Amino acid sequence: MQKFKEKHMLSLIIWIGLILVALFTLPNISQLVHEKGAVQLPSSVQSEVANTIEKKYEGGKNVRTLIAVFNNKHGKLSDEQTLQIQDATNSIKNDPELHITSVTAPSDNEAAKQQLQSKDNTTQMVMITVPKKDKVRGQTDKILNKIKTPGLRTYVTGSDILNEDFSTVTEQGLQKTEIIAAIFIFIVLIIVFRSFLIPVISLLTVGVSYLLSLDLVMNLAERWNFPISNFTQVFLVVVLFGIGTDYNILLYDRFKEEIKKGEAATTAARTAQRHAGRTILYSGSSVLIGFAALSLAKFSFYRSGVAVAVGVAILLMVLLTLNMFFMSTLGKRLFWPSKNLDAHDRSFLWNFLSKFTLSHSFIMVGILIIAALPLLLVGTQKLNFNNADELPNSVQSKAGYNVIQDHYPAGMSGPTTVYIQNKKPMNTQEHLAEIDQLTGYLNSEPGVKSVASVTRPGGTKIDSLYLRSQLESLTTGLNEANQGIKKVQKGLKSANEKLASSNTSDSIAQVEKLADGASKLESGAQQLSQGVTSYTAGVSSLASGSQQLSSSTSQLQSGVGRLASGSQRLNTGISQVRSQTAKLKALRARMRALQSGSSQLSSGLGRLNSQVSPFSSGLNRISSGASRLNSNSASLVSGAQTVASGSSQVNSGVQTLSSKMKELQSQMQELQTGLTSANSGLDQVANGTNTVNQYLKEMQKSYMGNTFYMPAASIKSSSFTPSLDAFMSKNRKVTKITVILNSDPSSTKSAKRIRTITRDVNAKMKGTSLKNAKVAIGGQSSQTSDLQKIANGDFFRTVVIMLVGIGLALMIVTRSLVQAITIIGTLIVTYLGALQITKWLSGYLLFQDMLTWNTPFFSFIMLVALGVDYSIFLMMRYRGDAAAIPDVRRRILNSATIIGTVVISAAIILGGTFAALIPSNVLTLIQVAMTVIVGLIILVLTLPIIMSAMVKWTYPYVKDKMYDKSVEQQEKDHPIRRTKNKD
Repeated sequence: MQKFKEKHMLSLIIWIGLILVALFTLPNISQLVHEKGAVQLPSSVQSEVANTIEKKYEGGKNVRTLIAVFNNKHGKLSDEQTLQIQDATNSIKNDPELHITSVTAPSDNEAAKQQLQSKDNTTQMVMITVPKKDKVRGQTDKILNKIKTPGLRTYVTGSDILNEDFSTVTEQGLQKTEIIAAIFIFIVLIIVFRSFLIPVISLLTVGVSYLLSLDLVMNLAERWNFPISNFTQVFLVVVLFGIGTDYNILLYDRFKEEIKKGEAATTAARTAQRHAGRTILYSGSSVLIGFAALSLAKFSFYRSGVAVAVGVAILLMVLLTLNMFFMSTLGKRLFWPSKNLDAHDRSFLWNFLSKFTLSHSFIMVGILIIAALPLLLVGTQKLNFNNADELPNSVQSKAGYNVIQDHYPAGMSGPTTVYIQNKKPMNTQEHLAEIDQLTGYLNSEPGVKSVASVTRPGGTKIDSLYLRSQLESLTTGLNEANQGIKKVQKGLKSANEKLASSNTSDSIAQVEKLADGASKLESGAQQLSQGVTSYTAGVSSLASGSQQLSSSTSQLQSGVGRLASGSQRLNTGISQVRSQTAKLKALRARMRALQSGSSQLSSGLGRLNSQVSPFSSGLNRISSGASRLNSNSASLVSGAQTVASGSSQVNSGVQTLSSKMKELQSQMQELQTGLTSANSGLDQVANGTNTVNQYLKEMQKSYMGNTFYMPAASIKSSSFTPSLDAFMSKNRKVTKITVILNSDPSSTKSAKRIRTITRDVNAKMKGTSLKNAKVAIGGQSSQTSDLQKIANGDFFRTVVIMLVGIGLALMIVTRSLVQAITIIGTLIVTYLGALQITKWLSGYLLFQDMLTWNTPFFSFIMLVALGVDYSIFLMMRYRGDAAAIPDVRRRILNSATIIGTVVISAAIILGGTFAALIPSNVLTLIQVAMTVIVGLIILVLTLPIIMSAMVKWTYPYVKDKMYDKSVEQQEKDHPIRRTKNKD
């Protein structure tokens, strides 16, 4: 049992059990990082508010937009290729597996073509909106298969797939880092200890720490939303393997010293645990405090650094317990095959720097100040917030992004969207006018390439929807109306003149004469009828009294005379009637027949009268003629009666005509007066329209000409509905305005522009009908602006918290405020100088003139939290030698000489571990690695100078020459020189 306890077997059993638990409970790390590792902004920032409004705009759906890119690298797209793109677009629309929400293609309409087809006609984009519930990788792969087109380069890009590819590249880079770091550490440990077991056991203990830390962190993230990022796993690897190896070197080195003294393995292990373990615990506690301080950050991406604190805590427990088993069990065999158990060589470099500083403090410190000033005074860092730059160009989403950057305005790869949410529908004239005015205002903003909205779907004004165009049509109509009025006036004037020149009095006189003739006609017709009646009666008497005629010749002669006279009167009357009724077609024929009959009658009577004398001889003939006359008397009577009736109608019509003509004369006088008044009125109308026309022309030229106006009927028309559907939600309570900037959406310039636009939009909305509407700006530039504000603000806050925590830890370790402040100051200056040098190196070696936005933060926490270890190593040795070397200057020189080799070895291992990040192809990891490596080099060179000068100035001597002689004497008595290890 005693042996079980001395060999620390319980520790081994516990850690093996925990390893087994971790292996069975480790979640799917890749999936978890993809789901929760992306940068998450607080829900209160503008871009997240815009995302919430966008969800309402899409009818409550969480959607993402992917961009299909078609490019002909050999020239313009042909008609056939354009048709192939349309076919591919239709194939996407009709794929039920994609659950397409919407697809916008250049072939949809002219407005879409202007936005989605490049100016050089070599490239087209198709905007595809899909649900976020499906995995973006699967959606992208399906779309890529659909859009493959012979002769064209096709890509699918967008912020979501770029982030997904970034996670994938980071994961692949992690695998490279793990392998490279393990190989590097293994080689370095072999060189340092000249042993094969030390590297294996060191990597084993650190690997156990990493496995348990990863399992705990990922389970916390899965179940309790513990903050993680794409870099969590990477930094766990480099930090744990870096400082874990450093701590193991300290522990194994002290264990080797005790073994060399002849101590038993168990005793040497306890001594190493007590002395080196205390240094490890102090150093690790400072690192732990530094990373734990990140839990106070507001930005979840920064809080993800707390995972490293969890890893450091587990690392300390593993190293100080599991290593005890290996040291107690293996003893000298731990260092096999090496037989030389001497401690590490003493550092000539640190001995020289410390000794020279103690002798020439102002010179050495002055050199450091001169070297630091250019680095500190160069200026502020401009950071790159474009996540696409993190990816190598070989990734298809990055390649598609590059094509868009090459052939479209810079902002086209990430349009900015202004969302407006109102309580009432906005498809009204008033609201549309406000939206259009805001659209024009945004279009006039500096740095804006184009703006599209419900009133300008193609990004340009529709002239017919503005008063200038509408007033132009109105003034044109008024001009035509004036010309019409002039023509009417001319016609009225001509009519008036004709009426005035017409002789209506003569016409009325003629009508009156006609009326008199008609009266006479009627009277003659009545007489004719009576005469015909008498005639027929006479004919009858002639027929019946032919016998009496012979005896009454004289009477016959008298009767014939009267009959001849009546016949003459009849002819005269008929002539008069005929002349008066010449225009009456109905009587004309009958009057002609009547006149003909009358003429025959007169002729017969003439012959009768001439033959009265020989009457007796022609009596028979008279009787025969009388019989014929008697047979035609009925027709004659009927015709006479018709003439009488027609003449009455003619008389009545002519009398009415005469009356109407008199009334017409009165009305014509009134008409002439009316025409004169109408002409005068038209003059006034013409003057009025000219005045209105001039007013409208002046209004057209004024600012009012830019006013948007749509009648209600036009708003509801089928031609305007597509625009409403494209830029408004179904309930018309949410609308969007799409803004394309001239600059890269992820650049600091665009972020600054968004902040200006936000202020301007909020100011513009005041005093309008939409003053109570919720307005938020979304898109990549808005996210960059929010990210920049949160990252910068939280960075300084986190830095202060972290420095205060580490400073307190240093005060406890060093028991000196001056030393703590000196170490903190050294770390800050080292960080700033390393960051500036990294920027230069990045420009020359990586062709990236800017650091990524998270490089300063991660570089700071890594360099400060890990760099403080070396200061603690040195000062803990300084404190430990207090009893043996009372002289502080001699003591700091001795401590620097002894601990220098450990620090340099630790810096090489930590730097090499971070160097393993360079092959990851992730820009942030490369720049962080460069900053840490440069910072470690600076610390290795400056720590012995700064700490030696600090000790000298903290404990000054009155006579430095006497002190120098004392040092020289002590050097002779106890020479500090480099020794060569011998196997």
